[in-house]
Amino acid sequence: MRAEQIARGVILYEKDRYDLEQEAVLLLARQQAAVLADEEAAQVGALFPAWTAGTAYTAGERISDAQGNLYRVVQDHTSQADWLIDATPALYTPLGATTEEPDAIPEWVQPSGAHDAYKTGDRVLYQGKVYESTMDGNVWAPDVTGWIEVEV
Repeated sequence: MRAEQIARGVILYEKDRYDLEQEAVLLLARQQAAVLADEEAAQVGALFPAWTAGTAYTAGERISDAQGNLYRVVQDHTSQADWLIDATPALYTPLGATTEEPDAIPEWVQPSGAHDAYKTGDRVLYQGKVYESTMDGNVWAPDVTGWIEVEV
């Protein structure tokens, strides 16, 4: 970035070719990440919009925390400073991988309704075993119906 002082205390910044290329690469990476399955997307969580207070979120949207961990928005809402992303499961569901454990599979959590039900292909850890949902709208525990045990 080129900087030029044009007056006392006023500096004009101008993007150079390198800055434009970096912005283009980041835009392309974000576009590609948007179409990834949750498991793959969780490995590049920092490419998704960062959670911020006062933002209107839509159910199904994927956002990241300050560490780049990926979450899915459970229900439409406007975020608040006291509704932290990692402490409000009614609003945000972690999508498995974290920066500390990139291959982690989340524990099964009882969905509270259709808005946070599991989809076909979602994987969870339940009673020490990994299960994959075989249906969309799955609100049942893996030992009830709609899941198959998988080897990892």
